[in-house]
Amino acid sequence: MKIFINRLFSFAFRPFFLLGVIFSTSAIIVWLLVWNGCLLLNWSRAPVHWHAHDMMMGLMAAAIAGFVLTAIANWTSRPAVAGWPLAILVIFWIAGRLAMLSPVLSALADALFWLVLCVLVARELFSVRNQRNYKVLALLLMLSFTDMLFHAGELQLLPLVDLQRTLHAQLWMVIILINVIGGRVIPTFTGNWLRRQAPKGAELGPSGLPGAFGLVDQFAIGLLLLFVASVILQLPAAVAIPLGFCCFVAQAWRLLRWKFWLTLSDPLVWMMHLSYAWLVAGILLWTLSLTGIVPNTAAVHALTIGAITSMIISVGARAALGHTGRVLESHYLLTASIILLSLAALARIATSMAGGSYWLEVAAGLWLSALLCFALRYVPILVGPAK
Repeated sequence: MKIFINRLFSFAFRPFFLLGVIFSTSAIIVWLLVWNGCLLLNWSRAPVHWHAHDMMMGLMAAAIAGFVLTAIANWTSRPAVAGWPLAILVIFWIAGRLAMLSPVLSALADALFWLVLCVLVARELFSVRNQRNYKVLALLLMLSFTDMLFHAGELQLLPLVDLQRTLHAQLWMVIILINVIGGRVIPTFTGNWLRRQAPKGAELGPSGLPGAFGLVDQFAIGLLLLFVASVILQLPAAVAIPLGFCCFVAQAWRLLRWKFWLTLSDPLVWMMHLSYAWLVAGILLWTLSLTGIVPNTAAVHALTIGAITSMIISVGARAALGHTGRVLESHYLLTASIILLSLAALARIATSMAGGSYWLEVAAGLWLSALLCFALRYVPILVGPAK
């Protein structure tokens, strides 16, 4: 048992990706039962707010903690955050999820989770003055602020807080984080893979590799920040809609520069591009929702299921393989997981458009199937010894 516990808390990706998958599958089952009236709980909070908040904190915050605390060892050339500091962070995360019926206990546990996470990240970055990644810490601080703002509103400590608007702000903070980190890892992993596929002795020129980070990326990220500000601040549609369309074009241009069509023979690479494509689609749907053409929930689930969850699965799979000494290669269960997630996103968008419970249940079934495929393949790797 001691060997197992030491292994589990040797890298942050191990406990957090494991627990994130377990929680998100069980939470969707609970939400379906509540939605259909099959499960009545003594809620002291609105069930819809629990669903929206805890899918963010349950899967997304766990994945962020797992990824950042694992990657930061590479960024700083320091030992990975492990042992008791990691275990304490995990305990606070678990406490927040188990306190689902109590807003007070949930708020306290989440506050401690964000505090410990930000302190750990700050300690690692400041110890070597890793200024390039200070922006990641800034985004974590903003995520923690939006989460505490949500809890304060839910507890009526700040009665003027718009809970839905705050949840949207938290969602967009995650999207910005994907823009920053995904914008590094997707072209890097793609370029590395393309070099390995090149004939021996051949050198790929710029036309055969993803575009290097430059003005296009800065322009796309800048437009995203402006669009997010217009959404959160609820600026007039005459401002937000043009910004949204410009942001969509810039992000699509950025994605195309990474040359996804060259990676179609390797799912472990193209699934990251597919995840980012859902982000681009989500921006378009959100812009269309501002015109009244589509419901806002269609955009929300394109971003949460299609973009964020797919990116979590894509990056989580690479982290699990790479940090346990395994070959970076795909598996049919991982490929199935990514495809099922995209189908789940489409079904949930159909629910928003058509209404009723049929497509909602289809989306939930596809979601559960996707995470089950991932779990069957990667849980043994997450809890097992390195190769």
